[in-house]
Amino acid sequence: MKHAVWIPFLCSIVSAASAQVGVDTSGTTEKDFLGEMPIVLSVSRLAQRLDETPGAVTILDRQFIRQSGARDVADLLRLVPGFQTTTSFETEAPMATYHGRSDEWANRIQVLVDGRSVYAGHLQGSAGLGWQTLALEDIERIEVLRGSNSAAYGARAFLGVVNIVSRDVRETMGAAATLSVGENKVRDAGLRLGWGSNATSFRLSADVRGDDGLRNAFGKNQVSRFNASSRFELDGSSELAARVGWLEINAGRGTPGDAGNNARERFLGSQFVQLDWHKTLDEDRDLAVSVSRTEHTFRDAFPLQTTAYDELFGFPYANIAIDFSGQEKNDALSLQYTARSSATTRYVVGAELRNEALTSRSSFDTAGGVVTSFFRLFGNLEWRFAPDWILNAGAMAERISDGSDSLSPRVMVNWHVAEGQTLRAGVSVAGRPPSAYEKYADRKYYDINGKHPLVWVVNDGKLGAERVLVRELGYYAKLPYMAFTADVRAFHEEISNGVANNRSDPPDLPEIYRNTEASTIRGLEYQVGFQPFAATRVMWSQTWTQIDVSNSIDPIRTYRTEGGVAPRAASLSVVHTIAPGWDLSLGYNLSDSIALMSSDDGDRYVLERTDVRLARSFRWAGTRAELAVTVQNLGPSSRDGDRKFYFDQRANIGLRLGF
Repeated sequence: MKHAVWIPFLCSIVSAASAQVGVDTSGTTEKDFLGEMPIVLSVSRLAQRLDETPGAVTILDRQFIRQSGARDVADLLRLVPGFQTTTSFETEAPMATYHGRSDEWANRIQVLVDGRSVYAGHLQGSAGLGWQTLALEDIERIEVLRGSNSAAYGARAFLGVVNIVSRDVRETMGAAATLSVGENKVRDAGLRLGWGSNATSFRLSADVRGDDGLRNAFGKNQVSRFNASSRFELDGSSELAARVGWLEINAGRGTPGDAGNNARERFLGSQFVQLDWHKTLDEDRDLAVSVSRTEHTFRDAFPLQTTAYDELFGFPYANIAIDFSGQEKNDALSLQYTARSSATTRYVVGAELRNEALTSRSSFDTAGGVVTSFFRLFGNLEWRFAPDWILNAGAMAERISDGSDSLSPRVMVNWHVAEGQTLRAGVSVAGRPPSAYEKYADRKYYDINGKHPLVWVVNDGKLGAERVLVRELGYYAKLPYMAFTADVRAFHEEISNGVANNRSDPPDLPEIYRNTEASTIRGLEYQVGFQPFAATRVMWSQTWTQIDVSNSIDPIRTYRTEGGVAPRAASLSVVHTIAPGWDLSLGYNLSDSIALMSSDDGDRYVLERTDVRLARSFRWAGTRAELAVTVQNLGPSSRDGDRKFYFDQRANIGLRLGF
């Protein structure tokens, strides 16, 4: 792992730059420091201290997000242990996954935006489109549970959950603007307007993000967004939050001259409306109701520019439309009741109804579409059964109209072994039902007369749910010396009945999905944070992961699965205040020997990237402002997603007003 020599070198630069600044701890006692334990909301559905959650959690707060220099959420997650990311728009949109298993689609983690699930069934359950829902300036924090959480959020939380929490509307009053320009024709701009009072408040946000994409990828990429949020205090004990938004992605895809995947522009769109009502019944009980509709639109088609099939089969197939378009409507209604029944016991119970309607004549042939309904019951218990001991136990039962019913339980014990230090041990079981495409896809291409179909994808509707058994040990620490924090997770994840598709060669060998894969993911990951000097903050992580496939549909699929995660990976984030108003930040990540989304069995490669950002904060005409210069991928070009795509070094300058 020769690239790791960069890491101590980078650390030494920061240490040297900070040597003149001492650590000031005189004003903070150990009790004060430990009392500032972060609270997370999205692990068990109970508000819990970070040392009492049933799992390992990474929190990316607003300050970290701003200082990272990242342009979207997926790019941020490259600094979270266990995650693999790509900025490519080739399959859909930039995406992230945990512990590999991304295939062309990252469909084994649940992504929530303010509690609303944002995956797309047409994209095989992937959340690539959903990652782009909010501009980074509208995000308060991102909570990342590293590990299965189907007990709280159902089947899509198979290997983990990412909850993106938007900023409180009451804290974004007034006007704000952002502008960023740079190399690779980076052109980002955003506007935000907030008004109202503590009782009734509103926010409008609009932004556009664009660039020329990765080297060797086709076309330019542009993301356009609009979001409106409001909050109403209905009385002294209840409130209503309303959100609406739309998202459009115009991006290039394909390869010039490739008849089966020709270069073209395609469109991905999403719009949503969401209402969240919360009522405090008394000091120990509250009730929450959420209802939402999310609609996705996909337009992706091009003519088949070859006569090979005409010559092979004797029928006119040249210039027929190869179409991946579709529409999707997802409706959800949930009810949640939270209570404290005693000084040592809290619990949450609830139910959810969800309906997913997917329409695509090209994907489902004569059927034209698929409708899937979900009914879910969930509950989680927090029991302090002894001093310094906490039991978290929960489960979700799902009834699914396609027959993929599942029960996902979890038990986790936390032991506060010493002040500021906690050990965790737990086990969970989860299932992931196949997406509508995986289970029912029936893709045929007819000649120009509408006859003689070529079979590209065929499935019989008998695909079952994947299963995973997770065993994990963990350690969490928050200590006053150098503001030190640590989170360690050792894991053993056994996946059975795994869904995999063959390496097809249609029409002679069409693509088909089967429950053929069995694999084991084992390893260790940790993240530490500390403040060696008053002006310097450091976050460092390492991951050791091994995926072993014991059964597979073909050797190529084995290669893709085992190569989807690096055996060794590391990340480093450093922020140093040079002088009042001046911040220098660095982000570094390294993944050794990875294939990620590469489609053949060639050599694995190294992903290494360093970003540097210098920012100056000031006031301009009475308004808070920041001017920042960011260099992404300082150093040699880095592969991104597929071995044929390269992320070249690029610099941009950004101005923020009012944020």
